[in-house]
Amino acid sequence: MPRNIYDDILSDARVKLTELFKDNFRQQGFFGEKWVATKASKTNKRGRGSILIVTGAMRRSIRSMIRGMAVVFTSDRPYTALHNEGGNFAVTVRSHSRTSKKTGNTYTVRSHSRQMNMPQRQFIGDHEKVQQALGDIVFKRLQEFSQHLADDFNRH
Repeated sequence: MPRNIYDDILSDARVKLTELFKDNFRQQGFFGEKWVATKASKTNKRGRGSILIVTGAMRRSIRSMIRGMAVVFTSDRPYTALHNEGGNFAVTVRSHSRTSKKTGNTYTVRSHSRQMNMPQRQFIGDHEKVQQALGDIVFKRLQEFSQHLADDFNRH
C-alpha cells in the first residue's frame, strides 16, 4: 500500500526539524539568538567554550517520533526541559566541612536547600525558520502529489 501525503510530510518534517534543532547546539543558540553563558558553563571539562555540551549526553538523548499528525521531541534526561524552557529549581547542598579564612577554624555546614535559576537556552521549539522549513516541505510534497495525479490522469 503506498504511503499517503501526510506520512511523507511528517517523515520529512521529522528529519528536517531534527537537523535544525541539532544545529542549534553547534551554533550555541536558538536560530541565531545566542545562549546566555554562566560561570559554570563557559568551559567544559576539555577546556572548550561550549555552553550546553559538556559530555554531549543531552544532545544525544533527544529523540523525535511521529505521533498521530505531529512530530514529537523527547529526552530521557530530566534536565533537558529545564535547559530548553529555563526556570527556578531547588538543589540540596550536602553537609560538608569548611575552613574559615579569617580564623583558620574548621566548622561543619549543615545540609540545606538552595534555590537556583536556570536561564532559558532553547534549542527545540517553534520559530520562523521552523515554519519556513515546514512550509517548504508541504509545498514540495504537494507539488509531487499534484504531478502524480496529473501523470495518472494522462495515462488513463
